[in-house]
Formats: sequence, structure tokens, C-alpha cells
Amino acid sequence: MIRAAVFPRDLASSVTPVRRAWRSPSRRPRTSSATRSAARSSSRSPSAIVALGSLIGAVVPTFAGLLTGRALQGLGYAMVPLTVSIAREWLSGSVLDRTLGVLSTSIAVGVGLGNPVMGLCVLLVDYRLAFVVAFLVSTGGAVWVLRRVPPAGPGTRRVRIDLLGAALLGAGLAGTLLAVARGDAWGWTSPTALTSASAGVVLLALWVLRSLRTPAPLIDLRLACSRGVLGVNLAATLLGVCVFGGAAAVILLVQRPPGDGVGFGYSVFVTGLLMTPMAVATLFSPPLARAIARRVGERVVLPLGSAVSAVAFGTFALMHDRTWHVVLTMALMGVGIGIAYSVMPVLIVARTPAERTASATGVNQVLRLLGGSVGAAGVAAVLAAHTPVGGQPAESGYVVAVLAVGSVGLLSAVAGWVLVPSAQPPGHRERGEQDPLFVDS
Repeated sequence: MIRAAVFPRDLASSVTPVRRAWRSPSRRPRTSSATRSAARSSSRSPSAIVALGSLIGAVVPTFAGLLTGRALQGLGYAMVPLTVSIAREWLSGSVLDRTLGVLSTSIAVGVGLGNPVMGLCVLLVDYRLAFVVAFLVSTGGAVWVLRRVPPAGPGTRRVRIDLLGAALLGAGLAGTLLAVARGDAWGWTSPTALTSASAGVVLLALWVLRSLRTPAPLIDLRLACSRGVLGVNLAATLLGVCVFGGAAAVILLVQRPPGDGVGFGYSVFVTGLLMTPMAVATLFSPPLARAIARRVGERVVLPLGSAVSAVAFGTFALMHDRTWHVVLTMALMGVGIGIAYSVMPVLIVARTPAERTASATGVNQVLRLLGGSVGAAGVAAVLAAHTPVGGQPAESGYVVAVLAVGSVGLLSAVAGWVLVPSAQPPGHRERGEQDPLFVDS
């Protein structure tokens, strides 16, 4: 993953920290729509499209080219629901549970490990080298998929992609989140802010109507709100707000020029290194989640992971003036998302018919990203409210931001505990046996 925070220096553009925070949610509406579309279309195309996006980012030296490349790279998120569907087709029992945990946390691990690599590329050359490396990696992945993953069989039912729904969702989210992130600069009651917010709300309402009426919606709202699945999806959305928004605040503080005892002024490369504890903790958390599930049941794992993530940012609100404070926060966040994300597909798969696995897990993946969009936009709005004219955000802005997203993390824990029903006593499900709570199809 290529961090948007590296781009202002290389493009010689005047971009404030608040606008950097906005750049993250500005990409995720497109990513969310693209993820769902790709999850419906093919198990072999996302990696090739990611390679194309990386190539565009490397060779087109404009901001528009950069955003186009980033949007295409967002299709990589679609590989998670696709691989989950393949895993359910070929695996069962405890092997399936372990595989689902690894697949669900793979993106967080990749982000954490990729950050220092991309930061080093920027340090040695510029951001275009980072795109070149991403192109080489994704091209290798595309070749491997073409060679090792069989195409869909002749009996596979092809689903038509709801392009209109994708456009309505992406535009609606962009409008509303732009109003949230830039409302303080524009003025909350200014015509620009009101127009952006109103247009976004109208487009989202049209998207909901479209989704309920079309036979193959971009996001199956009925499936997303089904018994047993609703709680997981709501917890995923709130946890996305927490971890993406909190991570944005931490990164911006780490890169903030030091002054008044606030900020570290670290380079992109060092910032990437400080993200590594998150990746390591995420990588080793799924076994911990399985051990907890065996002892007290799967229902406890999701709220526990959300609570740990909330504690991570609560800790950062209290301690944020030493490098080890950042390392501790990232490690705790990694444990939290590693535990929570590893159990989400297990909970969903156990409550979803096999033929709808990709759809259900794709919806969950999209909701995490949508939550991240809201979280990053909210952080941008908070920082903007605590930024003097021509200056940097005050320390209070970062504290309020991480406390806010930490509170949302606690709400995720509550949702995961209250709204996810118990399926069977811990250890009751036998190898290959599915949970009896299935959604209506």
C-alpha cells in the first residue's frame, strides 16, 4: 500500500495535514464500489487491474493520474471475499476457520509490511518508484493467479454488475464525506458545504432505492441486515471508523513538524517502520483469537478485538510524546484488528449459504472500508477545527480525534456483543459442520 502522505512533497503541491487526512476517504468510496463490483465479476481479474493502476501511478506524473492509479489499486481489496469464497468451497472445519482468519487479516499485514518498503522507495527516489515496485509485485501476483487459479466453470452463474449502483454509492459517499472533511474550511452553513452534503445524501438515498429494487445490487442490503450477519457488519463498520481514523491521526502526528512539544517530524520511511508493529501483531493475533474462541466461544472474540483497538487509541490520547508510545499504540491496534478481523469471516460464513459466501464477505469488506472513509473524514474535520490559520493542528485536535475514534471502537464492541447471537456452545461445532443460523436466500 502506498501512503497518500508521501505525495505532497513529491508533487510540490500545497497540501495541509487536514487535506492529507481527507485524501484517504476520497479514495475509499471508489475502492468500496470497486471492491464489491470485482467481487461479483471474476476471481482472476483484480490482481491484473491492480497492476494496471500501479503502472498508471508510475508513468502519469499528475495528481489526476495518481488518483486514477490509486482507485484501480483499490480493486485489490476484492481479492479477500473472492479467496474466502474459494476457501469455503474447498476447505471445512478447523482448517477453514484458520484459513479465513489468515485471509481476513492479510490486508492489514500487507499494509504494515508495505509501508516501510514504500517509504524507502520515496526516500531513495520518489513516489513513482513505489508505484513501480507495486506494479512488479502485483504483476507477479496476476501471473501466479492466471497460472494457478482455474477460471470459473461453465456452470457458474454470471452476475451482472450494477454499475449505476456503484456510481451512486461512490458519488454519494464522496459528496457527504467531502462536506464533513472540508466543512470547517468552507463554513458549515456555506452554500458549498450544504450543496455537497445535500447532493451526497440524495445520491445515497437513490442508491438505497436502487439496491432494494435491482435483482443484482452492488451491496445486497437485505443480506447485510440478515439475522446474525447484521451485528457483524455493524461492528465491522464501526471498527473501520476506529482503526482507519485513528491510524490517520497517529500518522499525521508522527509526520507533523515538531513544535510546542507536539509532533515528531519523522520521514515517510520512519513512519512506515513505526507501522510495522501493527503488521506483526496482526499476523500473530489469529491464533490468539482461535484460542479465545475455543475457551469462551466465538461470540466473545469480535467485541474483545474492538475493545483492544479502542484501548490502543485511548492510550495514545494519554501518551503521544515518545516514539515508543507510537510503537505501543500500533502494536495494540494490530492485536485488536487481528483478533476482530480474523473472526469476522468465520461468523459470516457460519451464517450464510455457501453460494452467497463471496457476496456476504464482500459486503463486510466494503463496510469496513466505508467505516474507514467516515473515520478519516471525521479526523480531518476535528483537526481542521483545531488548526489556527496558517499553522499546524494543535495537540488538542489529535487528542480529541483519537478519543473520538476510540469511543467508536467501544461502540463496535457493544454491537459485536449485543447484536451477534450465540450460535452453539464453544467446541460444539464439529469439523466440517456449519452453524444452523443461515440467512434467508
